[in-house]
Amino acid sequence: MSATTPHQEFLVNYNKFKDKIYTFFWYRVSFDQATAEDLTSEVFIKAFKNFADFDQTRPFQAWIYKIAQNHLINHYKTLGRQTDLTEAEDKTEDQLGHIEIKFELEKAMAVINELPEYHKQVLLLRFVDGLDNSEIATLLQKEEGAIRTQISRALVELRKRLE
Repeated sequence: MSATTPHQEFLVNYNKFKDKIYTFFWYRVSFDQATAEDLTSEVFIKAFKNFADFDQTRPFQAWIYKIAQNHLINHYKTLGRQTDLTEAEDKTEDQLGHIEIKFELEKAMAVINELPEYHKQVLLLRFVDGLDNSEIATLLQKEEGAIRTQISRALVELRKRLE
C-alpha cells in the first residue's frame, strides 16, 4: 500500500472541513450564501497553496479555522466595517421558512448581539461551528480552562437575557 500524497491528504481534509468552514462564514456574513461560498473557496485555495508549510503535528482543523478567521477579518476590513450579528436578523426572514424557527433565531441573534464580542465569538465557535474547547483554545491562543470558563459565563449571561 502506498503512502498518500500531500494533494490526497489535502483533499481528504477539504472534504472533511469544507461544510464546517462554509457554516463558519455563513453565520458571520448575515446568511449570505454567495459570500459564504466565495470566502470558503478563497480559504481553501489559500490553504492549498500553503499546505506544504502546514505543521503536520498540529490539527488541520485548528489551522484551517485560523485561516478562515483571519480571512474573515480581512474581508470586513476590505468592506470597511465590522461584522454585526443584527444584520443577520434582516435576512433570516427571507432565508428561513418556518415561523417558529425564524422567531427563535431572531430572538437569539438579538440577544447574542448584545453580548460582549468575546462571548459572541466563543458561543459561535462552540455551538455553530461545533469546535470543542481545546480546538477553540488553540484557535484563540488561550488556555482550555479559560475557554471553558468563558463559554460557561457566556451561556449564563445568554440564559439570563433570554428569560
